[in-house]
Amino acid sequence: MTAKPRSSISLERTIIPIHYNLKIVPCPVNFSFLGKVSIEICIAEPTYGIILNAKELNIQTATARDHLSTSGYSVTATSVSYNVEEETITLEFPTVLHVATSWILDITYIGLVNERLNGFYRSVYTDADNNIQYLLAWTIGDFDYIEAYSSGEFNGEPVQCRLYAPVGLAIHGRYSLDLAVKSVEYFARLFNIPYPLPKLDLVAVPDFAPGAMENWGLISFRTYAVLIEEFSSHDRKLEIAATVIHEISHQWFGNLVTMDWWSDLWLFEGFATHLAYIAVDELFPEWDIWSEFVKRIQEVLKHDSLRTSHPVEVGVENPSEITQIFDEVSYMKGASVLRMLSVWLGQEKFLQGIRKFMLKFMWGNANTDDLWQTLAEECQMDVPGFMQKWTRQTGYPMLSITELDESTILVRQNLFLSTGDVREEEDRLIWPIPLSLTTADEPAARNIMMDSKEMVLKVDTNKWYKFNMGQAGFYRVSYPSKSLDLLGKTFGAQRLGATVKARPGPLDSADRVGLLTDAAALVASGNAATSSFLTLLKYFEDEEDYMVWGEVSLRLQELLSVWLEQPAPVINALKEVQRRLFTKIVKRLGWDYAEGEDPSSGHLRALAIRFAGRAGDPDIVAEARRRFGAFMANKDMSAIPPDLRFPVFEIVLRTTVGTEEYEAVVSYYRETFIPGEKLVALTVLGYASSQELVRRTLAFAMSPEVRTQDILTAIATLRSSTMGRAELWDFMRLHWDVLYNRHCDDLRFLDYFVVLSIGSFSSLERYHEVQAFFSTKDTSLYERILATCLEGIRKNILWLERDRQEVENWLQVNGYLPKGLHLGPGGDMMVETSCGHLSHADRIAQQQHFYNVSSGVHQAHYVNTNGVAQSIHGSSTTNTANSSRSSSFSSSPAPSPRRVRSGSSPNGCHHHSPSPPSFEDEQVQLLLRQQQQQQEQQQKLEEQHHLHQHQYQQQQQQHRQLRQRGPQEQLMVQLQQQLWQEQRFKLHHLQMLERQEQHQQLREQEECQQKKINEQEQQALENGMELLHVNEHKL
Repeated sequence: MTAKPRSSISLERTIIPIHYNLKIVPCPVNFSFLGKVSIEICIAEPTYGIILNAKELNIQTATARDHLSTSGYSVTATSVSYNVEEETITLEFPTVLHVATSWILDITYIGLVNERLNGFYRSVYTDADNNIQYLLAWTIGDFDYIEAYSSGEFNGEPVQCRLYAPVGLAIHGRYSLDLAVKSVEYFARLFNIPYPLPKLDLVAVPDFAPGAMENWGLISFRTYAVLIEEFSSHDRKLEIAATVIHEISHQWFGNLVTMDWWSDLWLFEGFATHLAYIAVDELFPEWDIWSEFVKRIQEVLKHDSLRTSHPVEVGVENPSEITQIFDEVSYMKGASVLRMLSVWLGQEKFLQGIRKFMLKFMWGNANTDDLWQTLAEECQMDVPGFMQKWTRQTGYPMLSITELDESTILVRQNLFLSTGDVREEEDRLIWPIPLSLTTADEPAARNIMMDSKEMVLKVDTNKWYKFNMGQAGFYRVSYPSKSLDLLGKTFGAQRLGATVKARPGPLDSADRVGLLTDAAALVASGNAATSSFLTLLKYFEDEEDYMVWGEVSLRLQELLSVWLEQPAPVINALKEVQRRLFTKIVKRLGWDYAEGEDPSSGHLRALAIRFAGRAGDPDIVAEARRRFGAFMANKDMSAIPPDLRFPVFEIVLRTTVGTEEYEAVVSYYRETFIPGEKLVALTVLGYASSQELVRRTLAFAMSPEVRTQDILTAIATLRSSTMGRAELWDFMRLHWDVLYNRHCDDLRFLDYFVVLSIGSFSSLERYHEVQAFFSTKDTSLYERILATCLEGIRKNILWLERDRQEVENWLQVNGYLPKGLHLGPGGDMMVETSCGHLSHADRIAQQQHFYNVSSGVHQAHYVNTNGVAQSIHGSSTTNTANSSRSSSFSSSPAPSPRRVRSGSSPNGCHHHSPSPPSFEDEQVQLLLRQQQQQQEQQQKLEEQHHLHQHQYQQQQQQHRQLRQRGPQEQLMVQLQQQLWQEQRFKLHHLQMLERQEQHQQLREQEECQQKKINEQEQQALENGMELLHVNEHKL
């Protein structure tokens, strides 16, 4: 709130709000509401106008009154102006509002209860008896609740904690309620400040855009983020614990002390994340949570190694920028640099400084500099100088180790970019780096602060040594090959002790995870060969730690994702690497859980079954399909324990050749009311491998059966196959305008949808397609994430081009790929099938037929199990008769023969055989020879292409030579170039006109429909006003 004029969306403190008295009267009949607010304000400078933040509100009256005036002076605003872009309103008064501390601003307004999961919105859910319930964002609805009280040991008296959930589901909130009771006392002790409210409520909301929101005393969650069945998997329990504790920590750090402005968002979100891990470590010491933290920060390390990243502290000047900074950099890099600071200062000193900060700024606002200054005073160290380099500089460093002799090493810091192309002007940044060096002779970490570009250290290079002990530092380390080999041999074969805390050896699981993640990042960036990472994996074959194996699986999936469109022999060979690693674990642990088994063994079993099955191990696939059949046919829950449910469902859908298993999973999704189980069923649908099922998954995700908050979950796994990627990308382009208009108000939907649709690409063709598509779009709401995706695609292209042949050589040398196998130029291998290679236009045409996109109106169809096709158009749903699921393709012309990647099914869809054949099999060898013959034909076409390219290059060379000869020749070249550019422009212009015409038709139809909707809403609002006043009078 501020007096006008002002220079930015940050409301200047010329008008200071003191107290708000808010009254809301909702009308569930027409989904509108009447609001009335009285704001006590202090006016510091005379003004004729007041600016307030507001969005989609219709102001009815606005009056300013001086409540201390003996004459009862008041003045009514004569005009209200709206700034939609900046989400503000301006109240204009006919006379000046004088300086005083006694003003009351009374405003009445009307708004709509929308369906966009933003602001005041409504949610519809079905209870166990199939009754429709209406749940409003103010948590108005029919709830069950469970209740517990904290001990009161550190709060002075017990705090009432309740968990509310839709009818019939509250029983699944016991785990989260227990976490809340413990956390309220834990943070009261940690901050030495009692919980400031008399109660704490947790509410499970069926439709909720963010995962959770830390509203003071009333924390709202997605049902999946807070409700959990008794025998859920470890990963689910850990995820919920981290989320619930994170939000409760905000009751102190975020609510009791609030950020000064959005630029300080990172501090409060990063700190809450860091605090959640500290709390989980104390409440569940057996979980080895800091190894999980090291795994978790890999995503932000990947994101922050791109030029499109941003500093932790980032300025905010426009409302659209606010949603874009709710990302991994704000949360996880913020948490990571705070952890690094905590380790550097010592955790007890760090927490003591935090307590002082909380006491100093409680019931007020604070910024990042306030915290650094408080910590510096408490710890007597230069905290601002240390942290500002980490929070105000984009990116992070890589330490390059050079062994000068047998007892001396040179440590050099450089900016790390995952594209590997750091420019000289970019590499001038210097970070203060806590090295935390451990050696074979000195197992206790040496705390060395590196604040220069280079540093020389004395180390025995004939023995192992490791930097970043404990992985608290936010940086990468590049070791010489000899040192990396020593580390791998020494620690790759370590065994797990009786408990996590009793593990032998100097390197715990967090350090071994760090060793793997650094190695994987360095090969992706070109700082090391990919073969060095594959060799390092061999040292971990006998590893027994679940956290380490989890990281192995993630890094292998990253490699396979980039290589996904390579020839089948190469992909199968990489999967064989994965299969051999994980099958060995399954053989050791088996499928069944032993009584009294260490929980970590159960987690490792589930992980190994999933990735051995994903790699196509025939025995594991067969057992998964057997258990799936028993589970679905007899509803035998014991056939698939909770930890194995996701792996088994995934394996079955990856290897299915029909629709029976797919239908079974869809039915399970519809029948279960347990949020976690519904999400498992929804997520695995994307693993289906046929084109028909991929398209059904896309249509199902957009249907009314899937909540808006779960759409992204439903389509995320489509990225795991080439067919899924292509279909998702085509679907996005086909339906972008509808999706954008429907979800542009969702905080993160657009960001994540863009990432899921394009973030996995690794070809130049796709890169250009993405650029061309978004060149005609308004990208202001997601420009940062789009730029990040484009740079990530570029990184994948460079990695693949750089190491494709080198990886094939390693696979051949190590027996995973037959030696002498000819894969042709670029590693491509093609086979002739009856499907035909569809161009982009053909794929779009086929999708248009499947989704029934006609007359410029986007209308997605899905088919239910009763053979009834349902369509989605905007927010409406219609039913049309449809005799069978296959009828969607009945009018499609038969596809012509085409070339497709080897490993495709007869219908052109990539699938995984339950039992991948060995390369020694005679039939496979015959297939490979046929593929090679086809590839030789393709090679001829490539040679012709190269010839044309060579001729073009010669022409370009001639043009350059002509430019050096004189004005006449230069004019000739310019004319030729101008003619060529005009031809390109004409083609581009025709394409643009065609797209604009299509878009114009679509806009006209949508505007016509929206006009009708607006008229209906206006009529409903007018009809409901009388009822609103009646409701207000009753209240």
